[in-house]
Amino acid sequence: MSTLTKQARETIKNWGWTERTTIAGYTRHYFGDQPWGGDQCGCVDDRCIGFHHDDETDCQCLPFWLDDYLQALQSGAGK
Repeated sequence: MSTLTKQARETIKNWGWTERTTIAGYTRHYFGDQPWGGDQCGCVDDRCIGFHHDDETDCQCLPFWLDDYLQALQSGAGK
């Protein structure tokens, strides 16, 4: 199990224009009551752990998953 980086945590907390995201809400949406099971960058796909980018600045996974999470929140499925 990995731990979210500081950059990932800040990105999650500051994402969204109409609805703010939270770290707890984001992790619960994808993993329920289980511990965080994704990569440290915020990607929820555990197959990516340690393999899909060289450093935090070239991660394009987190914005995709955050948009997916926001769509679920707006539709009522993410609450």
